[in-house]
Amino acid sequence: MGTSGTFGGSKRGLVPSWVGDSMPSATPTSADPAAPDGGAPDNDGAEPAPPPPGAYPPIRLPGVDTGLGGARGDVTRGARNSDSKAIRRGASKYVSASGGGGGAARRMASSRATAGGIAGLTRSFLTDGPVEALRSFNLENLAGAPAADVFIALTDALCPPGGTIDEAIARDAMLETVAALAAAGVGNFDDMTQSDLQEFFIGVVSRSIEGKILNEVGTNSIRVAATVAAVERTQRMLHDFVDGCVRDRFDATGSSLAEITSGQIDGFISDLYVAAFDLMQTLGEAE
Repeated sequence: MGTSGTFGGSKRGLVPSWVGDSMPSATPTSADPAAPDGGAPDNDGAEPAPPPPGAYPPIRLPGVDTGLGGARGDVTRGARNSDSKAIRRGASKYVSASGGGGGAARRMASSRATAGGIAGLTRSFLTDGPVEALRSFNLENLAGAPAADVFIALTDALCPPGGTIDEAIARDAMLETVAALAAAGVGNFDDMTQSDLQEFFIGVVSRSIEGKILNEVGTNSIRVAATVAAVERTQRMLHDFVDGCVRDRFDATGSSLAEITSGQIDGFISDLYVAAFDLMQTLGEAE
């Protein structure tokens, strides 16, 4: 049977492996057009004079990410000291370095598409019933099955294994939320309530954002935690912060997923991600 309350379940994030950037070779300087054969100017063997200060703009080497250093530093401090304020500051700096809420949201195309699929399923479930909701994913044979089984099949349909890191983050968010749903004792898919379905949607959005931050600034930082329990505590602090921001922004819309038309889903999802990231930045800066 559907649950009357929300489900929280496991708040332990799953972090995809992170691959460091490689640095390309330096770009050669342009040849002097006044020199013979386009080579270096004849200066009687003397070293050419260095350019005057300010003659060239600062060089930013491709592949060297300097914008996320502050975020990594705060997340590292938060993991080492179990400091929730440092974790929130790190998340805020991640958003700032990503170009604000809009920039951070644009970097999560796969996760936004997955959230849109869940929103569409929820809307169809609430307006047309469970069979029709599943039919659009060719899963109508699962009507009446346990909710966890249905959402695992939906995970494979929306974000199959073997994709990019961004797709893996969306898949991990789905599977983590399925585990939370199962732990809460939600029964058959057909018996889910609007609250159950929206809780699943919010869980996926929150965990996808959490996974993105962990992947980009937290994978190495949380290794400084002294114990496994400390690592889990760090991930839980980040999850609680992100989840609170997503819920706040979702509630602020004053809408349910049943009220959003199919043509409005993409815009609604994009706006929700942007607003949640913006709130994270604002609250983290206040710490």
